[in-house]
Amino acid sequence: MLHQPELERLVDMQHRSYILLKWMAKAVSEGFVSFQTAQDYATLPEAAEGWILGHYLNIPDDARPPREDLPAFCAIFSTYLTNSFDLPGNPGKRFSSPNANCYSPKWLIDAPNLQAKRLSATDKRRAQAMRIKVMMNLAVQHGLGVREVRVEGFLDDRHVFEDASLVAYGYDLLQREKGIANGPSVLALWRGFAWNKSGSPKHGFRLKAKLIADAENRLLALLQDIGQNAMTANVAEPSDARETSAQSNVKPKSTPRSP
Repeated sequence: MLHQPELERLVDMQHRSYILLKWMAKAVSEGFVSFQTAQDYATLPEAAEGWILGHYLNIPDDARPPREDLPAFCAIFSTYLTNSFDLPGNPGKRFSSPNANCYSPKWLIDAPNLQAKRLSATDKRRAQAMRIKVMMNLAVQHGLGVREVRVEGFLDDRHVFEDASLVAYGYDLLQREKGIANGPSVLALWRGFAWNKSGSPKHGFRLKAKLIADAENRLLALLQDIGQNAMTANVAEPSDARETSAQSNVKPKSTPRSP
């Protein structure tokens, strides 16, 4: 299961990185931030780290990461383009790059024009697979005999769906910290708990570590109930089967013949 202190750290970095993304977009549009220092970096996390170090004291407090967490923070920050946003086809006058193949500076310059990705049916299926996976992993960790088809059925319940989305998103943060981006399926997970059933964002929602931890505890309780019911059914079934088998093996008494 997710450890609370680690979860709080990851959620804090996720929140700060999103604030930084919005702040950076505004700073670029106002001409306050120069991204020339990012040109020497070959990969996006390295480009982000170089840029943050160059502007560290200018970054707002609620967006500024602790220096000791900077590599992990930049890894999370760098996944937004793959997971959640697209670059527009026409970036306008703000687009400039001395090297057409230099991906990182291009992304930084275009940040003000980032648009949320459109989710495909494939993205939604992958998100559902991620929900099922975290529930099955939770069952295995606690030695619960739960079938995948049962888990998938319970995801039709909106509360279970939101809890599984939260927990899957929490585990994905562990991967994002390593620079692993799982694509728009992560955005689908986010909308699974940060948006309401009608398909619009929940007013004032903010992700907190406790939300994920509580969701995981509820999922575990559900899986324990499912596992217990399965064990009860499995115990009862062999007993009934033995009784039926025993009855079928009883030979009728032979009727004595008349002398």
